[in-house]
Amino acid sequence: MFVRITSAIEGFRRAGVAHPAQPTVYPADHFSEEQHRQLQAEARLSLEYLEEDPNPNSAAPDSDPETTGTVGTAGISEPVTYPGKNQLQPLIDLINALDPNDPSLWNKDGTPKAANFPLGTSAEDRAAAWAMVQAQAEDA
Repeated sequence: MFVRITSAIEGFRRAGVAHPAQPTVYPADHFSEEQHRQLQAEARLSLEYLEEDPNPNSAAPDSDPETTGTVGTAGISEPVTYPGKNQLQPLIDLINALDPNDPSLWNKDGTPKAANFPLGTSAEDRAAAWAMVQAQAEDA
């Protein structure tokens, strides 16, 4: 049995794994029963259980950080880098360190100002990191 997982947010972490936005296939025994419950309960993840591996020549992503190899993605069988950790974590940490009572750090809509981030941080990365912070706050 296999499980194909797709994340709504690139790098979203659940059950000890940073999930890519592209569909990724894992052997079902890659996760414990508790991790399966966490994955199934997460609205930001889409799970599909499969009887057979859709890419029999591919290997499941390794949990080891900075692993490069072929991941079992639906319809894709090519070398990719699977980081095994959230690449947005430094931005998430930066947001979490901001003083929530300092209005000079926040936009009127409650999002962190772009000036808080390192020069060159894309709007997409800022938005993704903010979405992760909000998701983590909802889970707390």
